[in-house]
Amino acid sequence: MKRKRMLLASLTLALAALISACGANEGNEVQTSKAPDSGASKASTTPSGSAGGTDDSFTIRIGAWFIDDRPFMQEFKVNVEKAYKEKYPNASIQWDITLGDTYADKLKAELASDTAPDVFFHQGKTAMFGEVGYLADLTEESWTAKLNPGTKSAYSYKDTVYALPMGIATSGIWYNKKIFADLGIEVPKSWADMESAFAKIQSAGLTPVAAGFKDVWTASMTFNLWMQPYGSESSPTYGKDLYEGKKRLDGPEVQAVMRHLQEMVEKGYLNKTALSIDWPQSAELFTSGKAAMIVQGPWMPGTAQENFQTKGHTAFGLGYFPFRTDKGYAKLSLGIDQSLSVNAKTKLPQQAKDLVGVIASPKVYGPFNVGSGTIPAIQGMQLDYPDPALNDLLQVVDETESGMGYETYLPASAMTSLVETFTKVASGIKFNPQDLTEAQKKLEKDKGTVILPAE
Repeated sequence: MKRKRMLLASLTLALAALISACGANEGNEVQTSKAPDSGASKASTTPSGSAGGTDDSFTIRIGAWFIDDRPFMQEFKVNVEKAYKEKYPNASIQWDITLGDTYADKLKAELASDTAPDVFFHQGKTAMFGEVGYLADLTEESWTAKLNPGTKSAYSYKDTVYALPMGIATSGIWYNKKIFADLGIEVPKSWADMESAFAKIQSAGLTPVAAGFKDVWTASMTFNLWMQPYGSESSPTYGKDLYEGKKRLDGPEVQAVMRHLQEMVEKGYLNKTALSIDWPQSAELFTSGKAAMIVQGPWMPGTAQENFQTKGHTAFGLGYFPFRTDKGYAKLSLGIDQSLSVNAKTKLPQQAKDLVGVIASPKVYGPFNVGSGTIPAIQGMQLDYPDPALNDLLQVVDETESGMGYETYLPASAMTSLVETFTKVASGIKFNPQDLTEAQKKLEKDKGTVILPAE
């Protein structure tokens, strides 16, 4: 499915906040390392004079975990404050920033005690907050009509928009353009093309693919990215079919991925240290020129530039392509790291919605996506990205079918079992289809824990 051209950027994303991690259900959006009431955020100051008047003096709070000292993050804060001052000259923004993993627990406690910020960033499915009444309805805001429908589960619940996704991230295969050019390798369009590329690279004395599966999230990400086209090729509703029992986790789709992984291991197409090194070490293997490819997220070009500068590696151009099936089919998984919502109990409902609207404006939202290396979830924005590697990613995103990952329909227990089997095969243990039985059992047993994505 071709999409209208959206422009994309250089990244320092810690989606690992992630991405962070690419788990299932609660954390199953490629993520980093993750309603109504007239009550109030207790730290807000109620405006004097007429409600919503632009001359009123008030302080509005915004909560976040990722806004640190990186230049583009500081620029984001400045852009938000400047644009908001244009609408509310006498307003002050209080940034409630708690860096790291403790933010999520702090936010949940604040929401439960009616002390949460007026506007706050969060991760995971919006349904997790929307179904308990913590989020204000944003459906009528002007920017909602432009949201990418492929990320619907990240911003809506029961056809109500509750959040602004700050950008779309997608991962895939990054490659060394110089190695490919020197060896006469074209960008693979099928699994047979991949095998041919692997063989040529190995014959040149190089490692075809660098992997750092000591970090389990990298194994999970790789498996899910690989499964996305194999599953979707068999059914456009593969994830839902798994949930409803029409497809099985021990079926031919998962088996195909496991057998291809086994083939890569047996032929030495992965580094022998795949299970003993972490993601930064695998990135160094790639940027040193010793490996021709790596499976990573949109932060890889930024990491490569940093390695070139700090580790003395000879710089090269990066290219990007997606996983493809035996028949050449590709489908990208879209993930959201940060989403922005309005506290349903804020005393400043209009001012809070206007703050989200300011952040959704091209002059604020655009530079944020450029800095973080993500695709705007608001369609139609024309952005200028400095890193040419991300232009390859942009082109692939423009030309390739995409959607939320199939894993959004799976309980965490089933995903854990699948990744355990994947890493087992990566370690050199021969794949046995019986190894997938446990994942199927966990899907059937724990499917009640799944918060189904919006459709």
